Amino acid sequence: MGRNSICVIYDSDENYAKRLMSVINDDNDIPYNAQVFTQEQELDKYLQEKKADMLMICEGAYEYDATRTGNKTVVLCEEEQDADEINSKEERGLVGICKYQPSYQLLQSVMRYDKRENSQRRESLKVVGVYGFNNTSRMVLSLAVAKQLSEKCNTLFVNFETFGGFKGILKGEEEQNLSDALYAFRQNHNQFHKNIVNAISHYDRLDYIPDTSCADDIDDIKADELGTFVQGIGRELGYSYIVVDIGDGLRMPWNMMDCFDEIYMCDGDNYLEKSKVRNFENMVMERGMNNIVSAFKKIAVRIEDNILNPDMWNRLPFCSFYDELCSLIETGET
Repeated sequence: MGRNSICVIYDSDENYAKRLMSVINDDNDIPYNAQVFTQEQELDKYLQEKKADMLMICEGAYEYDATRTGNKTVVLCEEEQDADEINSKEERGLVGICKYQPSYQLLQSVMRYDKRENSQRRESLKVVGVYGFNNTSRMVLSLAVAKQLSEKCNTLFVNFETFGGFKGILKGEEEQNLSDALYAFRQNHNQFHKNIVNAISHYDRLDYIPDTSCADDIDDIKADELGTFVQGIGRELGYSYIVVDIGDGLRMPWNMMDCFDEIYMCDGDNYLEKSKVRNFENMVMERGMNNIVSAFKKIAVRIEDNILNPDMWNRLPFCSFYDELCSLIETGET
């Protein structure tokens, strides 16, 4: 997380909330920009429109409506025993902290919580690739996989197609795109995730990085770099799944198959496509990657006439292959 990460503080005690905001914003070791709300209506309006990376909310408001949450929720409790009761539930993304303690101790508790959450993410992240020789079928399948997984938990979608077509389909507020994210990555492989928050957009339940603005930006990414890129984003920004459309912008994609925990493959619906798939599988096996070929999850994607339009996201559940994909994901516990 970088200073683009937002910590929203809600407490009806305006003086307390503003003091806590000042402490957070003045501490260079705290990776959040804090902002304060003291009116419930204003808080709810903000959370309906934007995403809080961390929500620090007074105990009374949390008990009144526990559905108001950010990626992480810190409940500011009046008593230590109330905080202990919340923590005993061991709900992921939720921690109770007694508000009446020295500010440095409170913030130390918050940062320990951050580290614990990061550790849990490292253990749970899965990177899912989608591959195929018919670009349209592959892109439809990758979007369907992303939709399915985003309904289960926190999912990021990244498209490595040279000329993607998702801009009119995923209608989020796009500030930056994959070109910006890859630039930040090339500048600093270890800390790039701190600088790409603005490259991540949101639509429905899905987070995604918009298509690159220049095809050349993804032309020279290597297998090890792709692995570092997606793993760094997923683990540091808290995703359970990253879905990667292995588009035509990635050269020699077979060298990148080891980067993925699971790979969905478009099963061709005509002789030439099926021949391509067979030739590809033979080549990969000749390279000693039999385990990857055996793990392919093949889906026969039939492109229906009325699916390729700006409302594709909402029409996906009505595609003939969607139920099969749903079953495959459920049975495979993706």
